[in-house]
Amino acid sequence: MLVLGITGNIGSGKSTVSNRLAELGATVSHSDDLAKEILQNDAGILRQLAQRFGSTILDEAGQLQRHILAEKAFATREDQQFLNQLIHPQVRKATLARMETARQSNELLFIIDAPLLFEAGVDQITDKVLVVTADNVYRQDRIKKRSQISAEDFQRRDGLQLSIEDKINRADYVIYNNGSLSELLVQVDMLYEKLKL
Repeated sequence: MLVLGITGNIGSGKSTVSNRLAELGATVSHSDDLAKEILQNDAGILRQLAQRFGSTILDEAGQLQRHILAEKAFATREDQQFLNQLIHPQVRKATLARMETARQSNELLFIIDAPLLFEAGVDQITDKVLVVTADNVYRQDRIKKRSQISAEDFQRRDGLQLSIEDKINRADYVIYNNGSLSELLVQVDMLYEKLKL
């Protein structure tokens, strides 16, 4: 089984790439989805987050308000690191369990879709890494269409990640998503063929 890590910068189209690979038969584990699941279900982590960022991150029923946590946790590198140190070990553990299930099922390709792949050290459990990137103008436009993140918030969050140049230098494969959806999917299909599973 080949384990391919996919990362990129905000708004690059990384999830579209991993979703296409899933359509082609890969098993995909989305680290963001695992993190959300952990945040919703781990009372100990919620307690620590409320201590650090204040009780306003929870609604009246005690459920996490992710948009408020995001505002606070992505305010500084230190706040982001605090959140990551709580979440990343749990996400890694769940990812490894999913990998083992896929291995036992004789899957050929397992994808780890992780925005902070290098920052969390997830690249250490992959065989290859794909970086998906796009010019700022395309990324900002995509973010504007799909979420409520302001241009300032986009720049701040983007600045908290490893630079795209560093990610590209550490990648085995790079996809540039500066065109249409169909052009992106052609690139993904070509990569899938190149993997020779």
